[in-house]
Amino acid sequence: MSSEFPQEVLDLYARLDEDAEAGGYHLNPDRESVLVLAEGLNTNLQRYGYMLCPCRMGEGEREKDLDIICPCDYRDADLEEYDQCY
Repeated sequence: MSSEFPQEVLDLYARLDEDAEAGGYHLNPDRESVLVLAEGLNTNLQRYGYMLCPCRMGEGEREKDLDIICPCDYRDADLEEYDQCY
């Protein structure tokens, strides 16, 4: 349930949803799954200072991770192949 998530994760979810819609994308309708991903993004934001995709292995150095900062460079290819991000 959403009550399990801290307010900062809920706020990030709202921002991700707004940004996705503004860019012509839609978040997965499984809100709970997206909240788990938002929690991972938030953890990486706190850890590294940027939203490193929690689904991919990063180096922990911004310059080396540029391709996997959300939304990552692989988003559109993943959407085309899997109908969702990796």
